[in-house]
Amino acid sequence: MTDIVIRSRDKNAKGFLSLSDDARRRAREYLESAGIAVERLPPLIWPDDAVSAYHEHMYAPWKFTTKADIRRKKIEKMNESLQWKREDGVVRRVPLYVWVFHCPGVSGFAFKGWWTYLIGIKGECYGGGHKGNVEGGLFDKIKELFPIADPMLHGIEEGWEQDERWMKGFARRYQRGKWCGKPQGKAPVWAEIEGNSIRKILSRAKWPMTKGGENAEH
Repeated sequence: MTDIVIRSRDKNAKGFLSLSDDARRRAREYLESAGIAVERLPPLIWPDDAVSAYHEHMYAPWKFTTKADIRRKKIEKMNESLQWKREDGVVRRVPLYVWVFHCPGVSGFAFKGWWTYLIGIKGECYGGGHKGNVEGGLFDKIKELFPIADPMLHGIEEGWEQDERWMKGFARRYQRGKWCGKPQGKAPVWAEIEGNSIRKILSRAKWPMTKGGENAEH
């Protein structure tokens, strides 16, 4: 659990941003009544421009949020808002690549299985209009563009089992390295996006050429 302390100006602190003597005494009495060893607590020494302090647990060292941190976050949020307004309604044709990989799972079970993502040239992650796994019509279009001739697919009704077999086949057919010890598949496509949402996948694409005239590894 993370504890956060907001810095405030005490009228009796003679210009210093700190607790008054009386406030420190009351805080100490409260902590001792709760069974906390006050002597073991890391000291809270405020940097000049800090506005708040936080630590992950009672005996962890204090970390600080400064005015510069707040200013930077406000600017980032403002720029994101301006970018969204500029791109609202603007449809762009961009190169992406299909990334199929197997996740061994978090703690052995969460998120375990095969996944399909669409990745931008700068590492942006797309999927059905939201970051993450590609599903629905977009996934159907990917399967259409990259058919996998797998005899094991015949006779299996559409659903997760067929999709999983297709992803395994894609990883073998378009393998580019490994991820978490298993083959991963990658193949480029052209797509139309609006903001962070994919409107549709247009066609297959080619990897960019290197100076040596070979297809680049992404």
